[in-house]
Amino acid sequence: MDGNGVGHAADAAASPGKADARRRPSPAFSLVLLLLIAGVAYVGSAGLDQSLRAARGEGAPGVFTMSALSCVQHPGHESCTCHGRYTPDSGGEARGVYLHAAGRDTCREGEEVPAIDVGAANRVYGPDGSREWMLSSVLLAGSAAAVGGMTVRWVRHVRGIRTAGRSSQGA
Repeated sequence: MDGNGVGHAADAAASPGKADARRRPSPAFSLVLLLLIAGVAYVGSAGLDQSLRAARGEGAPGVFTMSALSCVQHPGHESCTCHGRYTPDSGGEARGVYLHAAGRDTCREGEEVPAIDVGAANRVYGPDGSREWMLSSVLLAGSAAAVGGMTVRWVRHVRGIRTAGRSSQGA
C-alpha cells in the first residue's frame, strides 16, 4: 500500500495467503457468536406469546385487588411494582400476583381494577394491555440481522476462495 492508502496488485500477488487470512472469518468466533445469538433469540421468543396476548387484551378477565406497592428509584425515573391478589371472573381461586406496569399513581391499597391473566405465573395485566412485545420483537429482529450478517460474510469468503481457485487454474 502506498502513502495514500491505495493497495497495489503486486502487493496482493506477492502475498495472497496474507490477504486471505485477514479476510477469513474465524470459525471459533462464528460458533461462539451463533451461540450468543441463539441465547438472545431464546430470550426474545420466550415470552412473546404472552406479550402478544397482553397487547391484544386476550386472556382470562378478572379483578386485581391491590395490597402493597414497592418502588425503586433509578437515575431519572422510578420503577414500581404493585402487589395484590387476582380473582378470575370465572370464579376460580384467587392468587397472589403483581400488576404489570402499575405505578405509584395507579396502585392504591385496597383498590380493585379490572385485570387480564394471559398465563404468566406471577403477573397480570391491566385493561390497557402491555408493550412488552416490542422488546421481544427487537431482540428477534436483531438476532436475525446478526445471523444474516454472519452468513453474508461466510458466503463472500467462500465465493472468494472459488474465484481465486478459478483464476489460478486459468493462469
